[in-house]
Amino acid sequence: MSQSLVSRSFDLLDDWYLKGSRWLFEDKRALRGAALVRILAGCSVLGILTTNFRVRDLLFGAGSVWNKPMQDQSQYAPPHLIENLGSNAFLFYYLGVMLIAVLFILGWRTRFVGPLLVIGEISIIESLPVLGDQGDNILRVGLILLVFMHTNEYWSLDARRRARTTAKTIGRGFNGKNIAAVLKNLWNSQFVLPRWFSNGTHNVALAMLGFQLIVIYIAAGMFKVQGALWQHGTAIYYPMQSPEYKPFPFVSDLFTHFGVMVGIATYVVVFTQLFFPLMLLNVITRRIAISLVILFHLSIAVLMALPWFSLSMIAFDAIWVSTSTLVAFELWVRSLLRPVVDLFWDIVDPIVDRLPKPSKPSKHSKVPVMSSEAG
Repeated sequence: MSQSLVSRSFDLLDDWYLKGSRWLFEDKRALRGAALVRILAGCSVLGILTTNFRVRDLLFGAGSVWNKPMQDQSQYAPPHLIENLGSNAFLFYYLGVMLIAVLFILGWRTRFVGPLLVIGEISIIESLPVLGDQGDNILRVGLILLVFMHTNEYWSLDARRRARTTAKTIGRGFNGKNIAAVLKNLWNSQFVLPRWFSNGTHNVALAMLGFQLIVIYIAAGMFKVQGALWQHGTAIYYPMQSPEYKPFPFVSDLFTHFGVMVGIATYVVVFTQLFFPLMLLNVITRRIAISLVILFHLSIAVLMALPWFSLSMIAFDAIWVSTSTLVAFELWVRSLLRPVVDLFWDIVDPIVDRLPKPSKPSKHSKVPVMSSEAG
């Protein structure tokens, strides 16, 4: 009987191993979710830089000498790229990072733009650690993981370019022809690495991002249950009444006026964060969990004036949204935009038709040839 139990245990382990190998190497997972993460994370970086544009020198540039002790203790290398830049040079650097964020959102040359965005974001945001928050932390970690993920399969200019070009055949050996083929494929957003390797890299980074989110929610939930205010169901009331986190006083006062609503919201936040990983195991509870965390972060964005923290969290929570839901959402958006697209082409097509077109020589026309006997 013990041998039978051992045999069944090995069979079970072997089955788990095969399923894990297939999940890891067979195909890339959550490609639409990864594309949505790319778009929303890029919007978060662009939003942070845009809203701080007027005070960029004081916070990050030449006027941030008040923050010099913290900058010298920075554990990151990229912030040292901008420590000696003057005001004008930093302005161009700042605008360059904003442009890179736009290109990342559009999915243009993502394999090259992604690492540049990581360096640019860390060099600016992490040069002021005293004003950072948890949104900056998850944004930094998430952007690094996105470098190893395939985020341009959908909703990107890279996907459009890939569909219009043909991948160059890469032969064996290290020679100029093969190197040129690799560079050409990289420039055209084609695959150059073995599929099993790129699939595994993408899926491992995806799993690490999901694990990071689970750790954040569990740690936040366990920290909350230790506090008396969270246990009494009144913790949400106090930050909403703080002047620093009260962009819309009327809305905050209206929400906190009803004690029952405050208590329910407090306990829902705690239980959602504590049991978030367990709720992901079932289709119905997963949808409930994702809806609750998105609603939670939207509330933080509106009621506590932390839009970029909320957008960063919502961006990375998008990996939990099922592909079928994203496909339905894509079809819905396309149906909404179809009248706008049709109107655009209705205006552009007549203009293009009226443009002068270059005349092409007829294939029957003969080119006169000068005889050598002429003259």
